[in-house]
Amino acid sequence: EEGVAALEERRAVQAELGVPIEWVDAERVDAFAPGVRKDDVLGGTICPTDGVGDPAAVTQELVRRARELGVAVHERTRVEDVERDVVVIACGAYSADVGKSYDVELPVRPLCRQLIETSRVAGLPDGLPMVLEAESGFHFRRRGDRLVLAMVDPVPRWGFDEAVDESLFADRLARLAYRYPAAEQATVASAWAGLYDMTPDAHPVIGRVADGVYAACGFSGHGFMQAPAVGRALAEEILEGESSFDLSPYRLERFAENAVFPEHVVL
Repeated sequence: EEGVAALEERRAVQAELGVPIEWVDAERVDAFAPGVRKDDVLGGTICPTDGVGDPAAVTQELVRRARELGVAVHERTRVEDVERDVVVIACGAYSADVGKSYDVELPVRPLCRQLIETSRVAGLPDGLPMVLEAESGFHFRRRGDRLVLAMVDPVPRWGFDEAVDESLFADRLARLAYRYPAAEQATVASAWAGLYDMTPDAHPVIGRVADGVYAACGFSGHGFMQAPAVGRALAEEILEGESSFDLSPYRLERFAENAVFPEHVVL
């Protein structure tokens, strides 16, 4: 019941912000997520307009359009020095290292996380949404005729080692089989790991951090979702001196001023 109360609280906040999110009673789960086990479910939320993006494809398209606009793009290039009027540190988990070059201490450190893709699962509904267990954090979503699984590791893996931990496979498959019985025969087809750029409160650092130096980093796993708004906000601040967005909660100074507001929902 505590989980229901917390979920309803988040739903109310999102609804107030205009998100078309709905409360779903347990008996209605089949209508939105057919095949998902519900005998231990008290309720949930769903946003019918949610979708899934392809980060790699979007990044490639952004680079293509940037080049069309005259931006010089250097890939796989060793940087010895930067001649600049303004520099934006947007280097993900490596942002703290770059910040040191400008005498800026960015509280960003790398956290290794991983994804698992299953073998083919017959009969996956086209409309199967991403399913998230609020209490455990285990979640899965459809990708074609397979499922992609993820969950917070039992022990955080801090550091730059992007290694897949195969010891977690059995647990993740068991959780999937329990929550989505149609996938009980699924196996691991592939898995990969990457880095989150974490801050102490799991919110990004956005804005000016030194003379001519700006940051957009520390997104703690939320960067792809937040990037469009952050890009616009930072461009406004650099070009016009201020942003139409209130960036004060994301300033670097919040850590020294103990004005943090921790985010607890990090998938």
